[in-house]
Amino acid sequence: MDDQNTQQQNNQLTIPQEVRTYLEGMLQDAGMTMEDDDMKEEMIKELYLRLDAYITSVVATALPKMHLDEFIKMNEEKKSREEIEKFLIDNMPHSKEVFAKAFADFRQLYLGNVKKAREGEGAN
Repeated sequence: MDDQNTQQQNNQLTIPQEVRTYLEGMLQDAGMTMEDDDMKEEMIKELYLRLDAYITSVVATALPKMHLDEFIKMNEEKKSREEIEKFLIDNMPHSKEVFAKAFADFRQLYLGNVKKAREGEGAN
C-alpha cells in the first residue's frame, strides 16, 4: 500500500481535504473566479505549494533547534504526513497554536496581496 501511495504522490499532488477546503475558501474570499475546473485545480495546487513552503518556514522557526535536523531529515526522506505531524506535536511547544497562527497569517498575506494587486490595476 505504501508503494501505491508513493506512486500516487509522484503522479499527482495529494492535498488533504481539510486543506483543500481552506484553500478553496481563500480563493472565494479573494473573489477569484475560474473559467474552468482545470484552472481552479491549478490555482489550488499552486496555493498548496506556497502554503506548504510557508508552514515549513514557520515550523523551522518555532521548532527547538535540537529537533530541527531531524525535521529536515524527515522531510528529505518524504516521511508520511502523519509521522511528521506526530513528530511536531511531540517536539514543538504549542504546536496547535503555531499551526493555527500560520494558517491565519498565510490567509491574511494572500488576501492582502490580492487586494494590493487589484488596487494597482485600478491605478493604471
